[in-house]
Amino acid sequence: STKTSTGHKLLPPCIRVIQGDGIDIRSLEKILKAMQDNQWAADNLAFGSGGALLQKLHRDTQKCAFKCSYAVVNGEGVDVVKDPITDPGKKSKKGKLTLELTEGTWTTIAEGNGKPENDQLVEVFRDGRLLRDYNFDDIRKRSAGG
Repeated sequence: STKTSTGHKLLPPCIRVIQGDGIDIRSLEKILKAMQDNQWAADNLAFGSGGALLQKLHRDTQKCAFKCSYAVVNGEGVDVVKDPITDPGKKSKKGKLTLELTEGTWTTIAEGNGKPENDQLVEVFRDGRLLRDYNFDDIRKRSAGG
């Protein structure tokens, strides 16, 4: 490593430490203080701008996450569910899912109980290829049930 004009250790420009998950103003201050105390330059760090730096909005507070709900193992369909004992609010839906619009209300039907002909989910990507190209107005119309 080299040193900055203030005498702090600096890693080569191709090496940085990235911290983004769960960062908030208090943890940011602690990290920077530890760097200073150990004579490391803050330029060695790259911080993400997660929701904790703003209003602490993230996938847990918004109850939004993408998880596997169904898999095919050795040719056999298997329902998959996450059900952590430490937080029942994080239980996921299991089995084949459909997203259905009934009288203006969106509902996810789990465990293969939905009607495939009513499923509003469409395949957009497959194997890195774009299958359908939507603009923002298209997405707004679809989300409004149009």
